[in-house]
Amino acid sequence: MRSLLIAFAIAGTTLSAAAQEVYKYTTPGGSTVYTDDPAAANKGAQKVDLPATSPSTAGAPSSGLSAADRKLAEQADQRMAALDRASADIVAAHDSLRAAEARRAAGVEPAEGERQGRRYRPEYWERQHALEQDVVSAKARLNDALDRRNALR
Repeated sequence: MRSLLIAFAIAGTTLSAAAQEVYKYTTPGGSTVYTDDPAAANKGAQKVDLPATSPSTAGAPSSGLSAADRKLAEQADQRMAALDRASADIVAAHDSLRAAEARRAAGVEPAEGERQGRRYRPEYWERQHALEQDVVSAKARLNDALDRRNALR
């Protein structure tokens, strides 16, 4: 049975099974080896006849599945794709949050014209408020992305 599975695996990796020749031989240690090396035929290897596969079904792993199993496999694929998107959104939101926090930290010092004597002008406070809002919105995006990912788990 195992030999048959290995033969089918070898056949599945090729696009044209008819053009591929596979040889089987047993090592002195007793293990079975499959190869496409024609030199193995000279060493006593036997040629293995592989079943012909059509190119349309060669890459379809669900061809032997029932309709319910195919539906479950499709749902699993969709869920994995959604999880991948959610994970990518988390990474992007995290990067955005770190950048917003870095801008906020760099923006603590008043820019030229934002100070009047020892007091800060309203422009300084408006800029600080805008930087803080960027951080808050980046945190909200990260939390939303985490919630979407956790809902999919």
